[in-house]
Parts: sequence; C-alpha cells; structure tokens
Amino acid sequence: MNTDDANIVDDKACQLESWVKTTHTSLERWAIPGCNLGGEVEWSVGGNAQTDDGLGKTQFWVAQAKKRWVPVGEDTVGISTTLGAMVTRPALGDRPEDKDYYLNVPVTVPLGQDRFVHFNAGWVNHQTLGVNRPTWGVGGELPLTAKVIAIAETYGEAAMGTRYQVGLRMWLVPQRVQIDTTYGNRIGQPEHERWFTVGLRLLSPAFLP
Repeated sequence: MNTDDANIVDDKACQLESWVKTTHTSLERWAIPGCNLGGEVEWSVGGNAQTDDGLGKTQFWVAQAKKRWVPVGEDTVGISTTLGAMVTRPALGDRPEDKDYYLNVPVTVPLGQDRFVHFNAGWVNHQTLGVNRPTWGVGGELPLTAKVIAIAETYGEAAMGTRYQVGLRMWLVPQRVQIDTTYGNRIGQPEHERWFTVGLRLLSPAFLP
C-alpha cells in the first residue's frame, strides 16, 4: 500500500519489502530493506530499477526514518512520523538528478478483529521543480480468512490527481512471509495508466545486537 500504517518492524528485527509494478508502458522493480535498531525508529534504504517505453532506464533511491510515537493496540490509535528523501536519476543523461524530500504522518485506527483504517497527511518538496505540495492517503485492511487480507486505498498529491488501489495480501508463513497483488489507476484517467503489482514481504525475528 502507498498509504502507510503507524506500525514499524519489531525491535532488533528487519524486513524486506519488494515488488514489481507494470503499466502499459513501463516496468518497475523495487526492493526496500528496513531495520529497527532500537528507540522505536525504523530505518529504510532501497531503490528501484525502471524501464519505460521511449525513455529507457531510470533509477530511484529512497532513504527514510520512521519514528513510532504510539503503538497500534486493540483499542489504541497508533501514530508515527516519517522523514525521507528520494533521488531520481532520469534516463536522459543531459538532465540533472531530481531530488524530493518528504514528511508523512501515518495514523492507524483499529476497528477490532484485525481490521484497520490508515490515514496519512504529509508534505513533499520537489527541489528540481521548486514546489511544495501536500500529500494524503486513506487505506483499509479487512481480513477475509486467517491468512488472506483485502486491502483498498486512495491517495494523492496536490495538483497530481487522485489514485486508488485494491488488492489482496496472503501470509505464506504467518508474521514472516507475505505476498500481495494489487490493481490501481488514477481516477478519471484512461485504462492505459492502470497498473498491476506483485509483492513479497519478508520479516525476520529479532537478531540485531
């Protein structure tokens, strides 16, 4: 999900989030590992290799820190704050790198029986464009079985349109190995902008010193 939840990976543990996203004209391959070294902070560094018809190859690099202020509980609303940066190396060699800095505040509301609603409010600074814009997201999780979860979300950035995604998550190994698939598009846009994703998430037990 693009809409983040307020939780972080367990203390002294790590995770790897990876996915492939395909559209009518592009293919993206993402991998973002993250670890909790203590202090209720999850550190993540990762990137993307992307090919796009007519543009060639582009790379994205992401680094962020996510501080959890209030853990999500059965009757407790969780709150976190994320600070991060993204560097885009465009396919056209005569263009400079694009740099974006962002702030996001994920809030997770438990609804009972492992159902959750996530709210995001944030801000992004596009240095190359010289603009600042608010960002937002609303997403939900609904368990269908003990191992299968339905997900849906809508999110956006001011002046960039509203997007949505729907999909399923499945635990292959409970709390350790999860796969997911989603379908998404931008509201009011033609079908050629739609995308599909397939992802794999790996969670480790605590092992860090």
